[in-house]
Amino acid sequence: MVIKYLFSAPKGDIPVCPDDLQRPFLISPGESHPFLTLGNYFEAIKDFILRDHGRPLTAVLCERFSVDVGPDSIHEILIRTEKHGALYHLASVEVFCGGQSMKMCISTAVSANGKAWLRHESGLLKFLNSTFALPYLPVPYFEGDINVRSDYGNESLSMFSTEWFENYHEWHLSMDEKGEKQVICVWDLENGHWLASKEQGFEIFRQASKILTIYYDIHGFNQIYPWHHAAGDFIVRSKDGIIDVKLTTARKYEPIMLFSSKDTIDPVVALTYFFLNLSIRMRLDRLDGIGARVWADGFSVEALIHGFFDGLRIMGAHGRYELCEVSDLLSLFKGFDQEELAGLFYPLLDMYAKEDPGDFSVIQANMGSHTKELYEAIQGFYLKKIQ
Repeated sequence: MVIKYLFSAPKGDIPVCPDDLQRPFLISPGESHPFLTLGNYFEAIKDFILRDHGRPLTAVLCERFSVDVGPDSIHEILIRTEKHGALYHLASVEVFCGGQSMKMCISTAVSANGKAWLRHESGLLKFLNSTFALPYLPVPYFEGDINVRSDYGNESLSMFSTEWFENYHEWHLSMDEKGEKQVICVWDLENGHWLASKEQGFEIFRQASKILTIYYDIHGFNQIYPWHHAAGDFIVRSKDGIIDVKLTTARKYEPIMLFSSKDTIDPVVALTYFFLNLSIRMRLDRLDGIGARVWADGFSVEALIHGFFDGLRIMGAHGRYELCEVSDLLSLFKGFDQEELAGLFYPLLDMYAKEDPGDFSVIQANMGSHTKELYEAIQGFYLKKIQ
């Protein structure tokens, strides 16, 4: 079995050389671990995927390929470091056996806080996948802790493996070459970054809104939250001209607003606030993923309305939407004048101010225009065929 360590890069994989393995392992983009090296990190991932004589890994391969696969059938494994986040470190593992290959994602947590979140997210992914059986979240595989021993100390790393969405890419709001026009840049590391067309951008926002809506719990008010475009939570693939969007993870699944009693809250009111929050959050990103906070152009408003109502009708087709008719909900929304719509946002503004002051300042600066654009888009929206 051949095992190779690689750096994922925009113009293709970069092999890891012996000197690279001696570099400090980064806890965060600007902080090094006291004693762990990059080599320790790669070795830990190798130990994780081959633990217990490779039984957890081969079980996944058997299910994927629908044939018996043993450790001896694996002839090559590629381990790529992909991304360092605030809580986790992401790597991809590509396994080759019997003329077939499979790629998976490995999330690694070092800090106590990161480990707690990793356990929480792994449990939540399992719950959401088993409850909804939808194709939008990654399938969870196996998890565990790996102990790393070095001459300078010992460290325990928590790891979790999930499905890798092949050929799906992170995307962010950006500016064109002249710096005059907002665009969507898709971070395709295989074929080079590319700019989405207006139609593709609309579809990205529509599908992201549809996905979040489909997971909404009409009666318990639970929803996938928080999420943020700046974190790369939604990824996109363009195949044969068709856009497809996935959601990479779920951090929490609970109501976002503290209602006095679920028994006394009208589910239609709660759903309305889900929609209003969606309309705000869908427009927030950071320029090129890491720059200044940025507000998506007006096209996103019409797209998110389409996605929201598409999601409700899909839920209805599967017996999960039992409130008023979707057309009646649209009529309710159309009945709000612009001033009433603005007033409905007030409870959410307090929540935004507490969550992230930086985002809140952007929301405040755009609230007036957003209310106007949302009002006009609702008035001009009519239910069409579900996409």
